[in-house]
Amino acid sequence: MEFDIEKSLKDMNAAASGVILDKSPQVQDCIKKALEEEKQALLNIAKARLSNQINDDDVNSQLEDEKIALEAAMLACQVKSKELAQSGANAAINSLLVSIGEAI
Repeated sequence: MEFDIEKSLKDMNAAASGVILDKSPQVQDCIKKALEEEKQALLNIAKARLSNQINDDDVNSQLEDEKIALEAAMLACQVKSKELAQSGANAAINSLLVSIGEAI
């Protein structure tokens, strides 16, 4: 059997895409959870500003604190995202190895 790089690339794309689509809800859930955890704090800041209990400087200061908390939560999502990329790359390379093996 002859090695066909175009077919191999299509197979690699399918393999990587399958893994990424299968695992991407985990990353989306992580981001959603991070935002949900900050929801009440963000709502409280918005309500306080809208009712003139705090000024713009206070809002900016409090939002900086919330941004730090949100960034920490998003770092956990980044780890999941990196794992997702690695899984996709592994699936693509494994697919290529199969194609090479079939051509031998």
